[in-house]
Amino acid sequence: QLEFCIETFDPNAKKHSDQKKELYARRHAVEEELLLLKEKQAKAMDEFEESEAALNAAGIPFVHPVDENNDEVLSRRVKMVEYKAHLSKQEEVKIAAEREEIKRMKTMKASTKVEGGAPPAVTDS
Repeated sequence: QLEFCIETFDPNAKKHSDQKKELYARRHAVEEELLLLKEKQAKAMDEFEESEAALNAAGIPFVHPVDENNDEVLSRRVKMVEYKAHLSKQEEVKIAAEREEIKRMKTMKASTKVEGGAPPAVTDS
């Protein structure tokens, strides 16, 4: 009876339940992949220690792979933030233009009432 009530209340309950199961399966797969990547990273760090010691002993300057990776991540984040800012600026420009259009229409409406003419048609733009 409870299942009947749930299906009556939400006819898509079964679909949502299936989607939820699928999302949990995806999450599990991603967690496994993340674990493998972390293990791979740890192995690479261990393998680099010998090279790092040799480079330091020889006095050869180098950029550590972790620092390189961190720089790449920061660069990517900067690009994404700039992109978001660009998109939001475009939205702000659209909103400002729409507000200006509304203001212009209100002014036209007010002046039309004073003149006594027919009001202009308002369009969706």
